[in-house]
This record gives sequence, structure tokens and C-alpha cells, in this order.
Amino acid sequence: MKFFASAFSGTRARWFRHSVAPIFLMSILVLALTGAGCSDDGEDITYPTPPAPEQMNWLFDVFGTGPDDVYACGNKGAMFHFDGSEWSFVDMGSSVPITSIWGPGDGTLYAVGHSGKLWQNTGGSWSAQSSGTSKNLYGVGLFNNDVHICGEDGALRRLNGNSWSDVGPVMVVRSPAIPHAPEDTLLLHEDIASLLTVNQYFIGGAYKLPDFEGEYIGLNGIDGMVLSLDMEPESFDWELRPLGDDEFALSEWMMCTTTSVPTLGDNYLGTSEGWVFQLALSDEGNNVWSKMSPDLTSDARSGVRDMWLDEDSNLYMVTDDGDLVFQSSDYNFSEGLGMRQSFPITHSGLTSIWGSDTDNIYMTGFTENTVIKGSMEIDDTSVNFTFTEIILEFPNKGGQSIGMFEDQFGMPRR
Repeated sequence: MKFFASAFSGTRARWFRHSVAPIFLMSILVLALTGAGCSDDGEDITYPTPPAPEQMNWLFDVFGTGPDDVYACGNKGAMFHFDGSEWSFVDMGSSVPITSIWGPGDGTLYAVGHSGKLWQNTGGSWSAQSSGTSKNLYGVGLFNNDVHICGEDGALRRLNGNSWSDVGPVMVVRSPAIPHAPEDTLLLHEDIASLLTVNQYFIGGAYKLPDFEGEYIGLNGIDGMVLSLDMEPESFDWELRPLGDDEFALSEWMMCTTTSVPTLGDNYLGTSEGWVFQLALSDEGNNVWSKMSPDLTSDARSGVRDMWLDEDSNLYMVTDDGDLVFQSSDYNFSEGLGMRQSFPITHSGLTSIWGSDTDNIYMTGFTENTVIKGSMEIDDTSVNFTFTEIILEFPNKGGQSIGMFEDQFGMPRR
């Protein structure tokens, strides 16, 4: 078990960031130093044994309905279930990466994955459903009181009864108040790069910059945005609002969210550059996203991967730095209120967090075969966090694996 106690309110501990690039370069160096050997007469050429390939037994998401009903999903079609006493493997009938799990709170769960894979869990068992798309799916949640799934190239589908209908292609309008976002129309599936997260008020992801010249490869020519219903009568179906206004983060993506209908301020948004936005009501009565400063991560292109709210509206966030960040419900940096405290968890990045309560907090990430279970103790002046690592055995069935240089969304890993 590992234990961390907070030292000062508002300080942020930093951890050495794991990078796959040094591993790659080290492998090349080893091969060079142990290169093919030759005898004096040029015969009996031998070659070094190449290093074993990375398994990438990564878990991308964790979610549940209670402390005795928790699921974790990941690469190669992996799904694991915790019943309150032990973890067991669940055969989903597929070998594609499973990227996200979510439920509306009524005991039903949904899981999505690459190649349009979709499952529903009712009564404790998973059944495959037809999503109607072959695109990679990245997010699932409640938008405008309807369950939506979303993914690459603007894939967006809504649950209607027992089937899923296509929400696009539809016409949208970019907000004219944002630089580089002229008011015009565009087709959702053609001009949206990826949709990653679903919130009651918006769907977040990244869009293709309209004035970009070149080929849209990786992060090139792409920036973060939120997609919401256009409130102007008889105008467009959607309004696209870019939020990536960091001049040093030209390809910022909207990565994750919390959602709440009763409390507007309990809606948060995390970005690929480490910024957090909070939903608020403007003086004109409009919903606006306000940036909370400072940012959470150590450097550019190190972001907030996932978020979870406890029953007291305290916010928990996991990052590419491998940190867990606790933020109290009353946090306000400009007024010096509340707490924001970081806890280093792992050398590699974390991808998800969920808890049934503060005694049962789960995290996953780019540490193979590992689920992290933690507990947070909170008082008026400090927070203390303890955690243990749980090792899960991936089945030896092969399957499609994300490469070591990219994440489950197709973004380059740093």
C-alpha cells in the first residue's frame, strides 16, 4: 500500500513523466551494440535476439454501479469485473480495444470500442448491439437527456428505444465570436476530427481548422471544441465553439467531462493541455465555459484524461503525468479559496478514474495489467490518499492492440 499526505493547499507535486521515445531509442542502441557478429572468414553469421514485443495490456476505462460491481476495459477486447471480493475476466466476444464504459445510474451500463463495437449490460451480463457504424467509438454518455455514443470522424449516434440512430451528417455553425471560427456551415462527419466525451450540455472533441493548409495527420490542423445545440431559432442544428485558446497549445483537444443537471457548477471539462473549464451562467443567461487557473500538468501536451465527482462535489482528475489531482468543491484560485492537491501515482499516464465513494476509488492507465484502488480522507485543511495496485491477467488470445506510440483515441503518446 502507498500513502500520500498533502503538505500545502494548492501546491502540485510533480512526477517524472514516462516517455516511450527513450525506450524506442534504447532498443535501437542495444541492437547497435549487439549487432550481427561475423567470424574471421565471414562464415557463421549470427544475429542478436530481438527484444520481446510490448504487450500493451493497458486498461483504458473503469466504471461501475457500486462497490461490489465494478468493470475495467482496455486493449485486445479486455473486460474485467469486480464483484466485491475478486476480479474476473469477462469474454466480450471481440478482440478490439474497448475504450469507454458508462451508465446513467439505473443499473444499465454501456461499453464502446473500436470498429463500431457496442455492448449493453443489464442484469449483470453484456450483450452486443449494433451501433450502425464501423468507426472507432470513444465516448458514451447523456446529452440533452438522451444516451449518445461518439467517436472518430464525428461519429455520433443517439439511442432511440432499443436501436441507435445517426445524428449526422447535419449542418452546424461555428461561433463567429471566436477567432479562426467564421460563421458558416459544415457537415459534421466531414469537418469534425473526433468526438471524445459526452455531457448533458455538450459533446466535446476536436474539429478540423477551416483555414489549415496541408494534410490532416495526427494533431496537425486540428483543435478542440464543444458541440452544442444552436439556441438561435430557425438557424442551425448545432453550434460549434472552439475552446482551445492557449497560444502554446495549437492542437488542444477536449478530453473528458463530469456532468450534472441539478448543479450547473458541477459540470467540468478537461483538455489535452492540462486545463480545466467549469460551466457557469453568464450575465446574459447563457451557459459559458470558464477556464480555471492554473493548469494541472507539468508541460504542454500533457493533459487531463478523466474526471470524477464525489458525493460532496469534490473533483478528482487523472493526468498524462500519472498524477491524481484533488480539487475541493469550493476551489477558487483567484480568491485563494479551497484546495487543489496533486498525488503522484505512476510513472506512466493515467487514463480513467471512477469511484463508488471516497473509500473505493479506481484508476487505470498505461501501466500494464494494472487497476489502482485508492481511498481519500478529507478534512478542512488537508487530504490524505492511500492506494494499492491490483494486477489482472490478460487472456492469451491475441487481439487488436493499440501501438505503444499512440493512445486509444489515435493521438500520439508523448
